[in-house]
Amino acid sequence: MTFILAVQFDSRLLWAVLIGWIISVVLHEFAHGLAAHLGGDYTIRERGGLSLNPLHYVHPFFSLILPAIILLVGGVPLPGGATYVRRDLLRSRLWETAVSLSGPVMNGLLFLACALPLHPRLGWVDPSAPGEWTDAQVFLGAIAILQFMAMFLNLVPIPPLDGFGAIAPYLPERWTTMAMTPHVSLALFLVYFAAISQIIRPILRLLMIVLNALGFGSTAGGLFDAYMQAFWGR
Repeated sequence: MTFILAVQFDSRLLWAVLIGWIISVVLHEFAHGLAAHLGGDYTIRERGGLSLNPLHYVHPFFSLILPAIILLVGGVPLPGGATYVRRDLLRSRLWETAVSLSGPVMNGLLFLACALPLHPRLGWVDPSAPGEWTDAQVFLGAIAILQFMAMFLNLVPIPPLDGFGAIAPYLPERWTTMAMTPHVSLALFLVYFAAISQIIRPILRLLMIVLNALGFGSTAGGLFDAYMQAFWGR
């Protein structure tokens, strides 16, 4: 409870990050829809899967509202309900995998789009003074961290996450049928949610490796500071 109360709900920066996160969720779902359309699901456009309007989603609560609430109270970018895809219309198992992975790929692209402007070689930020970043710089840093976390949190291979959708076409049908039953998938997701802090730690370690490999150096710490500042004001 103390952790939740520490979130700076009166911060304009926090609400800006929330809006940015919702936009990224819309783009994530759009990527699923576009891949499904290219893969053979000709009905996806009729169901709003190629729309950038969040009101067109099949499950706006699970796709947008619930992830936004979880993000607000804990700073964790959990994925929401995915766009419904007619997998029986997709041309191959490879396309099924591509549809599932397209959302995390979009998160990866958004991570790069937000992080690269903060690269020290561009000269926009002072690597030695991350505490003096502008609101725009903190916004981009926080969104970049969220996108990286969301990408890998969604790749955990349990239903209903995209990681499971990517491997499901290659599993025995009885396994996928059992895993996708409501009580089994709910139980697995609750275990996943309970272990989220343990899952996030290696993701953040991987993020540091990636940022160092991209040449961010000491600026990498600034991105983490931006994430902390956006949610907890520190």
